[in-house]
Amino acid sequence: MKHGIHFFNCSVLAVAIQDFTAVIKENPSNAQARLYRGRAYAMQQQYRKAIEDLAAAVHLDPSCWLAFYYRGCILQQIDPKRAVQDFSVSVLINDTKENLYSFLHRGIVYSEQCQWSLAICDFESVLSLDSSVIFAYLNVGLILLLHLDQYYEAIQQFTSAIEIDPLNVQAYICRAQAYHEIDNLVNAVKDINRAIHLYPNKSQLYVLRGQYLLELKKYNLASLCIHQLAEIDEESFTSQPVLQALIQSCCQNHNKAIECLREATATQLEPSMFVILGKIQMKAKKTKDAVRSFKKAMELLITSEKVLPYTFEAAEMYYLTGLCYMEQKNLLRAHDAFSMAIRLHSRYPDAFYQRGLCGMELRQAECIQDFNQALALCPSHFQAYMGRAAYYGSEGRYSKAILNCNEAIKILPNSVRAYFYRGTLKYQNQTFREAVEDLSKTIDLNKTCILAYYNRAVCYHQIKDFRKALKDYGVVLLLELSKEIALKVLINRGLLYMELGDYANACEDFKEATLLSPDDSQLFQATGICYRRLHEFEEAVRSFDRALKLDPVSVDACVGRGNSYMENGHKAGCKQAQKDFLRAIHLNPQCVKARIGLGYNLQALGKLQRAWSQFTVAIYIDPKCHAAYDGRASVCLQMGETFAAFQDTNAALKLTNTAPLLTNRGVINQMMGYLPCAMKDYQEAISLDPNYALAYFNAANVYFYNRQFSQAYCYYSKVLQLDPRNESAIMNRAITNTLLNNIEEAKEDFEKAICLCPFSAAVYFNRANLYNGLKQYELAEKDISTALSFQPNDALMYKFRADIRSKLGFNKEALEDYKQAISIQEQID
Repeated sequence: MKHGIHFFNCSVLAVAIQDFTAVIKENPSNAQARLYRGRAYAMQQQYRKAIEDLAAAVHLDPSCWLAFYYRGCILQQIDPKRAVQDFSVSVLINDTKENLYSFLHRGIVYSEQCQWSLAICDFESVLSLDSSVIFAYLNVGLILLLHLDQYYEAIQQFTSAIEIDPLNVQAYICRAQAYHEIDNLVNAVKDINRAIHLYPNKSQLYVLRGQYLLELKKYNLASLCIHQLAEIDEESFTSQPVLQALIQSCCQNHNKAIECLREATATQLEPSMFVILGKIQMKAKKTKDAVRSFKKAMELLITSEKVLPYTFEAAEMYYLTGLCYMEQKNLLRAHDAFSMAIRLHSRYPDAFYQRGLCGMELRQAECIQDFNQALALCPSHFQAYMGRAAYYGSEGRYSKAILNCNEAIKILPNSVRAYFYRGTLKYQNQTFREAVEDLSKTIDLNKTCILAYYNRAVCYHQIKDFRKALKDYGVVLLLELSKEIALKVLINRGLLYMELGDYANACEDFKEATLLSPDDSQLFQATGICYRRLHEFEEAVRSFDRALKLDPVSVDACVGRGNSYMENGHKAGCKQAQKDFLRAIHLNPQCVKARIGLGYNLQALGKLQRAWSQFTVAIYIDPKCHAAYDGRASVCLQMGETFAAFQDTNAALKLTNTAPLLTNRGVINQMMGYLPCAMKDYQEAISLDPNYALAYFNAANVYFYNRQFSQAYCYYSKVLQLDPRNESAIMNRAITNTLLNNIEEAKEDFEKAICLCPFSAAVYFNRANLYNGLKQYELAEKDISTALSFQPNDALMYKFRADIRSKLGFNKEALEDYKQAISIQEQID
């Protein structure tokens, strides 16, 4: 046995086999002899005999892990399933470093069977046993790179291999490819440079480096790479003008490439040469020259029967000619060229697709048949699915268009175009949340896709997610974009700000939009509306003036300017507003807004009957206009027609249920003495809009009237939370605090009221009442005197001051006040 093992180790296999055979004859149950003879047979490529011996060794010694390992190695190519079983048994018996090759070979088998996760597990087991096995790192890295798209993890594996062996060229090449996949072209070039340094005569490495440099747009360096490649194999490079032309074209030197091929075509009149020349001319955007080259190729291809052969080569020439005509926007000629290509080669999916695009541009319904035919010939034709989606989208059949985008995404799962178009289709289909998902995926794939941000902002706007919409609009404006898109973004963002009630920012956006489009009257009109909401009425009037200069017959601009004049509060403005409302009615007698504006204008001028008539006409024009009913109700109330006002307010409430209308009805009920009904209306208004201060104020007044001072105090406080500068609420709360004996709070409220209305006689009168109750007569006398300075013809105030002065002992002054009070009262009577 020892003799045989010696010759086995010395690779004298014939003698070793004789010795092992002698041992087996003497002792048929010797497992070790069977193992060694099986290995020797395997080394002599006598695999059948080897498998028999190894099987016998396994039978005689089931714990012989080497026998399982070697049998697995032999079966690896011919029976992978049994090989995996043998490797598995081997590692089950011995899973130490001694048997790491069983893990390694089983990993290789799993890789060949595309069982990537199992293969990675085995290679990782090898590395856990011996971390210096470069082959395992490379295999794990290649699986992650080529099959699982886990590029960053693959880079880590190749880096580990390089750390162990810095001279391993394969690791550098693989890592360069991984860097290329994640668009880290700088590091990719560095790794290829290292590989070239190790193997300077390997031409494929120069080609790879040239490709990466082209993608980095470093054309001079790429060209240098090509020259280095030419030096490596100069003879074959210079003798092939086509190769030279293609390389020059790759380096964006199209003119040099065209020169090179023209020289070649002068001596080599071959159709293929002219086709290549035409393709390069297409790259150089010289489509007319390209068409001439393709026609020359067709002339050379014509047979003796003066017809083109029915071959793909001939069809491609017409196909390329059609592309040139498409570039020239000559759709009819392009359509004919693609039709000719299909006639020459009926199984040409790209030709069907391009003819379908032409047909779609020419509004031909049969274009869908071309897309269908392209997909019948090539079911994985991404462009055909996208073309069909575009056709169905243009027809308004959004669901079918989306289904085609789904199929396109199955073919190219990371297509920016497919996700973007599907997102826009979902927007058109009004499924905004799903559209946001697709547009977000588009942005993940391409961070600088301006239209994706813009469309996603529009979708967010539709679903009322205003914060995200504003963020996306902002991103679009930060990116480099066209004037048209910037204008749309500013208009949309301005409208969004208006919807949020942020008129200041809306105004800024519309002002910026007017700089981009100074002839758009609508923009000036929108700016005017914003200024009006901001109570900057003079600026609003100027904006509406500009809108009317651009569009003198704009009814909305007339109404907007009229409302701005009205809200400015000047008498002259009120007259001017009337002119604008009348002008709007002259331009459009059916304009309800103009009639309502004129109604309020006439009411403000005291012409109540004419105002009533305008509101009535507005109701006649639009019986569902609640604003007209509300306006007429206010006029009726002013005319003393309380019941008519009540009826109009009820009619408005049947059309729309708003807090202001409910509050108005509550006021009317209060005036008619129906306090429970009034309170019910106020409470309903509060439940409808918890931030409507006027409803709280009126409800507080009812509580005050009913002497429910605690409730009145709470409601006045709520009014002041919503509207801190409401002087009436502050004064009423001060009086309520006086009645509740909250003296300090009452004093504070009176101070606040005086700060807000320093010339209000009522505030000083009521504080005088407070001081009088506190027997602080000097302060009371001072306040009532101040009140009389603002309101000198009030008999009650004179009587009150007379009472206070008599308490202070100023009898003479008190007598004069009593006389003055009597005199004023007699005049009134």
